[in-house]
Amino acid sequence: MAESEPRLPLDLERHIFEIAGNSHFKSIPTYTLVAWRVKIWLEPILYRVMVSGDPLPGHASFAADRFSWAVQSQASSQHVTNLLISTCDGIPGKYIERLLTRCSSIQNLALILLGRQASLLPSLSAMPLRRLSIELAHLFPSAGIHFTHPLFSHITHLQLRDRLVDAQWDEWRGLASMPNLTHLASLMSKSPPIFEGALDTCPRLQVLIFLYVEANPEIGLESLAPDTRFVCMPAPSYYTDWQNGARGGDDFWVRAEKFIAQRNCGEIDRETFVLLKD
Repeated sequence: MAESEPRLPLDLERHIFEIAGNSHFKSIPTYTLVAWRVKIWLEPILYRVMVSGDPLPGHASFAADRFSWAVQSQASSQHVTNLLISTCDGIPGKYIERLLTRCSSIQNLALILLGRQASLLPSLSAMPLRRLSIELAHLFPSAGIHFTHPLFSHITHLQLRDRLVDAQWDEWRGLASMPNLTHLASLMSKSPPIFEGALDTCPRLQVLIFLYVEANPEIGLESLAPDTRFVCMPAPSYYTDWQNGARGGDDFWVRAEKFIAQRNCGEIDRETFVLLKD
């Protein structure tokens, strides 16, 4: 047998490298130097989940230059299906636009912007987005958010970072026009009118979450207690929780679903809607 030929069946060799890549994520760039076939096998694992800061232990974050290098080819950019990127991590806004244009396969996106960037809408609309965490006011002009925009056509999970404290349902009633919305969350922004309106009119809504940081989060929300779809739960560590979910672990969405299931089956009183801090 020639020295350059693999000593193991290709499917077994691939399986071994994939196990190694998933177990030792930071070693993937080294593994890809073994052979071109190994690079092809492991790049989907390397680029499947990308974050611009605060990576989970054993994983890597991608600064602006690393992001640019990672998505320089169409082949590698198409492997990116989960992306958390923030201008707070030193990623320039104009660079984010180029990055999102290249990575058109993203299904799960957390986007933290410091200002309005309506120019991102065409790129976002071209993605098969299912999960989105964002402050929508940064994408749409002051005239209002257009929930019939193609951006929202496939989204099932929407986490709003917008300030909703003084908002009225008329400003957000378009949520009910999102055809696939099943999960909705508000980050640290209590708004009884929005919560009531969403529960009453969003046809597919299964989970509505208020992610709280204050004491006594139930104040002003008692009327929503009979609806088991509504949950108040502690706001988790944003980067950590998002990455846990993107990598197949439990995130706040999953914890809320489990809590709702316990209420529905009588394990917990049906009108207990507040999950306390650990």
